[in-house]
Amino acid sequence: MQKTETVHTRVTPAIKKKADKLFESIGLTTSQAIMLFLTASVNCNGLPFELRLNRNEENDFEFAKGIATVDGVNPSKEAERIMKLYSKGEIDYETAQFAIERIYVK
Repeated sequence: MQKTETVHTRVTPAIKKKADKLFESIGLTTSQAIMLFLTASVNCNGLPFELRLNRNEENDFEFAKGIATVDGVNPSKEAERIMKLYSKGEIDYETAQFAIERIYVK
């Protein structure tokens, strides 16, 4: 298939230099690496890697508490225990949500 489209992006010179060096060390040009990224994204119908935020236990707990608060009523002790597991990174968001829903939908 003939390549006729061009992708332009702006990056800092430091990132460009580091990326060029990294890709060269594995036998790719930066253009080839970008093409691989785009192809992998299309093939998996999303990003070909997991995005993660820097975890902050206090913020995670407040976020989970907001989700577990039902009709303005603070979460039960059981729900709070699940939120603490989530905020420590011991369980993922989906597991915490499922467990909290089970508490309130008995």
